[in-house]
Amino acid sequence: MSPVPLDHVTVLLQGNYNDETARIIGRLRALTPTLSIVLSCWESNRAAVAASGQAGITAVFSEDPGAPAIPGFKGDNIRRQIVSTRAGLEQVRTPWVVKIRSDIAIDPARLPELTSLCTAIPAGAPALFGHKVVATSLTTLDARRADLYFHVCDWVYLGRVEDVRAIFSAPLPDGEFFTHFQGASPAPEICSRYRSETYLIYHLVHDKLGVSYPFSGHRDPELARLSHAVLKTNFAIVNPWNLGLRSSKHRKLYLWLRPDRHTELTCGSYLARVGGARAALAAGRDLASRAASATAPALISLRNRVRAWRA
Repeated sequence: MSPVPLDHVTVLLQGNYNDETARIIGRLRALTPTLSIVLSCWESNRAAVAASGQAGITAVFSEDPGAPAIPGFKGDNIRRQIVSTRAGLEQVRTPWVVKIRSDIAIDPARLPELTSLCTAIPAGAPALFGHKVVATSLTTLDARRADLYFHVCDWVYLGRVEDVRAIFSAPLPDGEFFTHFQGASPAPEICSRYRSETYLIYHLVHDKLGVSYPFSGHRDPELARLSHAVLKTNFAIVNPWNLGLRSSKHRKLYLWLRPDRHTELTCGSYLARVGGARAALAAGRDLASRAASATAPALISLRNRVRAWRA
């Protein structure tokens, strides 16, 4: 399909508002002064947003639903992500939206070309949406190499508003959802029944395809094959540098592309779209990043041993 004009796309920043968010909005506005921007954050951020003098954006404030604190496990912000994204989507007035975390930056100039990846999903495919949604490879997992299925990075979603809204139609989890792995041995880093990247997608898999996936980490060869097919069918996966994605919190994003990631190379949509020399360059960078991420732990360990020996 043809690229969509940038004035048809809204950037939705979702999550807590802080100085970094203010800088990101300022950069977006400097790069594209007429860009439609929605900021969806918390009532506790209202005064800070007002004091920052953000002009030309739509701000919406929600009550923070919180994140359960389970001793010994990482926090799970899935309720926060669903609540703030839903509230933000209600303010979007363009047919297209790119939902991003409030602590990451993207290059809006890249968005029109990326919209051309959101092609119609053919009949008979395991469809969750009407058209493909663009996501990034950072934590998107290839189920043929990982034990976590339907796992799509939730940092960025670019697509038609109705398709992105479908992702966030998931019911707000509560109660035992957050304590599922309490007492398990060995225990995963997240106590919840599903990781947030999976929960947002699996609820559509369950509702539209009638498939059951008991919990994140459950192993089943048939589910692994279905997970791979679902990701290939419904998502156009783009590596972070082709989104212009930057994070002050996470600096070396190229080291995230480990061998178990579902990347541009395994997805194929982006490479097919750009073709020729650009595709060859993108494939080479994909492979180089995979190699760097695979060897980095050993190299860092060696460096630390050398430093300790010299000391």
